[in-house]
Amino acid sequence: MRKIGYHTSVTKGWVRAMEEVKNIGGGSFQFFTRNPRGSRAKAVDHEDLAEFQKLRGDFGPVIAHGAYTMNLASSKEEVRERSVDLIGDDMERLAAFPEDTVYVFHPGSHTGDGVEKGIERIIRGLDAVKEKFPHGKICLETMSGKGSEVGSRLEELQAIIEGVGDDNLGILLDTCHMFSAGYDLSNPEEVLNRIEDTVGLYKVHGLHLNDSMMPFGAKKDRHAPIGDGEIGLDVIVNFIGQDVFKDLPMALETPGGVENYEREIAALQSALSSR
Repeated sequence: MRKIGYHTSVTKGWVRAMEEVKNIGGGSFQFFTRNPRGSRAKAVDHEDLAEFQKLRGDFGPVIAHGAYTMNLASSKEEVRERSVDLIGDDMERLAAFPEDTVYVFHPGSHTGDGVEKGIERIIRGLDAVKEKFPHGKICLETMSGKGSEVGSRLEELQAIIEGVGDDNLGILLDTCHMFSAGYDLSNPEEVLNRIEDTVGLYKVHGLHLNDSMMPFGAKKDRHAPIGDGEIGLDVIVNFIGQDVFKDLPMALETPGGVENYEREIAALQSALSSR
């Protein structure tokens, strides 16, 4: 059984979130470390985290997602400085979370200054906080390539990781984003080879499971429920069913809410078990 869950809230605690997810057959969850469109973060509840660890059994790992407002690649210095502050604060919070927690954030957008300049700025920003990295599961998310996003090409993520030069830094794969960026998920062997030749498969620490409303290579980030989009259930199952992903947390970010998540998790697990 893959550790498949979905994005949810931990406002009422990690234990409550775990119970909610397990109730519909899930084995992991993703949450925002703070308001995704702002900067406020709830204080860490150490008693709740201790209870989660006590009760979790084989549940997890869990994915912690950084705020959308962070942009280490921005052309605006004040945005970059604020982003460094936010990710630094997230690293301090992450140190209190279970050691297998996966932290993921969007690399950023160069806002018109070009990919190379964006990569340079991201490296500089991560250099400023890497001493706070608590463990080896800090992840850049693979992006769709819309607008001035950095990170739609594996080579761009490779350049950032090599530029920072810290073993803690890896990647998280998003199926919709990769499909939209032009990676043919129906040929998993080719995609895995591309990952191995650039970032390295050992650097993949989690997955976002999303179908795509947009066609292959569209460079547009529009998620669809699993099986209702342009990728399709069979392709997604064949991709995530590769042995290299078997122990990684996987989170749905699809529209439709808990009712749809229950259906999607059941369909994915059933298809995976019959491979």
